[in-house]
Amino acid sequence: MVDIDDQLQANTYIWSQSTDQITISFLVPENCNRKDLDIAIEHQYVRAGLKGQEPVLKGKLFAPVNHYESLWQLEKISMSPFSSLTTSPSLSIASSYALMSSPNHSPNSSMILPAPALTESLTNELSADMQDIYQQAAALGSASARSSSSSVADESLTQSPMMVNTPPTEQQQEQQEKQEDKEHAESARQATKYRILTIHLEKEREGMEWAVPVSKGWKSDLDIDVTSAYHLGGWFETRMADYQNAFRYYLCAAERNHTKSMMKVAALYEIDNPQPEGKTAVYEKDLKKAFEWYKRAADAVIESSGTSSSSGPDPLACYIVGNMYGAGSSEAEIEKNYEMALIYFNRAMNITAPRIDNEFGILEEDVEIPKSALRNHGPHSADERAFTSAAFQTGLIYLYGSQPEGESVRSVTHVEVDPKKAIRYWKEASMLGHAQASYNIGIMFANGMGVDQDLWQAGKWFGRAIKLDTTGKLVVPEEVEAVEWDANKEEVEKQKKAAAAAAAAAAASKVGSSSKSRSLPQEKQRQRKEKKGRKKRSKRTKQDDDGTLGLIIALGSAAAVAGIVYFVYNRAIKKID
Repeated sequence: MVDIDDQLQANTYIWSQSTDQITISFLVPENCNRKDLDIAIEHQYVRAGLKGQEPVLKGKLFAPVNHYESLWQLEKISMSPFSSLTTSPSLSIASSYALMSSPNHSPNSSMILPAPALTESLTNELSADMQDIYQQAAALGSASARSSSSSVADESLTQSPMMVNTPPTEQQQEQQEKQEDKEHAESARQATKYRILTIHLEKEREGMEWAVPVSKGWKSDLDIDVTSAYHLGGWFETRMADYQNAFRYYLCAAERNHTKSMMKVAALYEIDNPQPEGKTAVYEKDLKKAFEWYKRAADAVIESSGTSSSSGPDPLACYIVGNMYGAGSSEAEIEKNYEMALIYFNRAMNITAPRIDNEFGILEEDVEIPKSALRNHGPHSADERAFTSAAFQTGLIYLYGSQPEGESVRSVTHVEVDPKKAIRYWKEASMLGHAQASYNIGIMFANGMGVDQDLWQAGKWFGRAIKLDTTGKLVVPEEVEAVEWDANKEEVEKQKKAAAAAAAAAAASKVGSSSKSRSLPQEKQRQRKEKKGRKKRSKRTKQDDDGTLGLIIALGSAAAVAGIVYFVYNRAIKKID
C-alpha cells in the first residue's frame, strides 16, 4: 500500500517540472465542472481552486511563464481522496531503542530487559477531555481492527482500565456530539469521489530550475495558499538557512490547519534561534508552544474539501505527543501521564494501520506466525515507522505499568501491568520489521514474563531481532541460542546430537593419536640403544680381529726375518768353506 506521504490529497497540490514546463495537480469533487472552478494564469501569478472556497494554489510564481501557451485540464477519471501520482518529501521518526538491566523482572537471569520509557500512577478518574480522546480512538478502531474477532487485546486499544459507566455530563455530551459530527464529516469525505485537475505552466526561460512553484503572495507577502506557504518555508529553512522567514510561512499555513506546517512550527519552537545584532527575532525557543502545536496537529479535525487543508490527525504528531506525555516535561509544563500517552500512541496506530499492507489479524488466531507474514527488513514508510514506534512504546507501558522501580516522577494516571498486552503490541511491531520489539519478545520468552518460559521460542525471536538489527547493538544472551524463524526444533536437536557425537569421536581420535605420538619416541630410543650397542660390539670385534691379524703379520714378519738371517748366515759359511 502506498504511503500517505506519497499520495495526492484533497486541499493540497503536488508539483513536478521538466526543462520547459511546470505541472501542478490537485483533486476536485467528481461532480465539479468548469463553471465551478476559479482558475487564473498570468505572466507571473496564478490562482486555482473552487469558486467560493480558499484557493488550492495562489501566489506569485517563482519565475515568469508564457501564460498564452499555459493551460489546465480536468481529468474524466474519478478516484478516491488519495491518489499516488508522485512522491513528496516525508517526515521520519527514529525508532526507540531503550534497554537497561532490570533484575526486578528476572531475579535469576542476567538477560537484558527493556527500560520503562513511560509510567503511570494514581488518578482513577478521566477528565472530559480524556474521555473525548478515548471516544475518538474508539471511532478510529484498534490497530488490529481489520480482524473480525474481538479480544481483550483489541479492547485495550480503545478503553481505559479505569473507565466507569456513568451518565455523561453536559460537557461530555457536547463533546460526544462534536465527535459524531467529526465522524459524519469523515464518512462524507470518504464517500466523495474526486477528479484530478492539472495545470501546465510553460516556462518563459527554458531549462531554468524552479526551487518552488510560488515564491510570494498574490497581493501581499502572505496572501498565499497553504501548500505554497509550506513549500516556501521549506525553501527558506533548508536552502537559505533563514529560519525567521521559514517560521513566518510555516505559521501562515499552520494557522489555517495545514498539519505539516504545524509540525514544522512545533519543531522550530524546540530549537534555539540566535539572531544577528539589531534584528528582532520572529520567534524564540519555547517548549510549551512546541507541545501545543504538536498536540494541535495530533488533534486536527478532518474537514471537507476546499474548506481547510487538514486531513485529520497527523500520526507522527500523535507519536510525539504520546512520548511527551510519557516522559513529562517541566519546561513544557507537561505532567507525566501514561494514560494520555497510550491514547495518542493508539491514535497513531489506528490512523496508519489501514494504510499498511500487512495482516495483523493472524495474531488473533493464537497460532505460529508464518514466515510469509513477517517483514525481512525494517519499517520503510513514514506510516510504518509511526506505527511500529508507537506500538513499541505502548508495549513498554504495559510491561512496567504505573509503578516501575527507579522512577522518581510518577504518572498522574494509572495503567495496570500487563505483559501479555506488551507482547501483543511488540508482535505487531515485529511483523513490520522492528528489531527492538522482536528482541524484547525474546526476553519475555527467555524469562517467562507474560508467557511460559520457552528458550526455543526465545531463540527464534532473538534470531529475528539480530537479522533486523542494523546497529549491531543487540546481543543474544549466552543462555539462549538464536535460530532461524522456520527452523524445526526436532531437526535442530538431531543436528546438535550429531554434532556432539562427531565432536566426541574427533576428541577420542585425537587422544588415540596423541598416545601413539607419545610412545613413538620411546621406540626410537630403544632402537637407537640397540644400534649403538651393535656398533660398540662391532667395534670391539673389529679391534680383536685387527689385533689377531697384526699378531699374525708380526709373527710372520719375525719368521721371515729369521729365515733371511739364517739364509744369509748359511751362505756366508759356505763361502768360507
